[in-house]
Amino acid sequence: MPGHRLTQSEYALQTVVEHFGDLLFSLEKHHLTHTYQVVIHFCELENINYLVLRYLNTGALPFEEYSEDWLFDGEV
Repeated sequence: MPGHRLTQSEYALQTVVEHFGDLLFSLEKHHLTHTYQVVIHFCELENINYLVLRYLNTGALPFEEYSEDWLFDGEV
């Protein structure tokens, strides 16, 4: 979103989620079911499975959603 700067930790998380989501797309495309399940399990262990699955389902990265405090910046 324009005008919103990510912190280093937000940027790192966004990058990780994007890479894991892209990896899962690729694994599914090549029918590598076992590896796909291993990656999903790793995402669960790292507690990013919800973010990765949301990225896969919507294409939205974790910090691309609207936040109420951003509405007061005149960005919407």
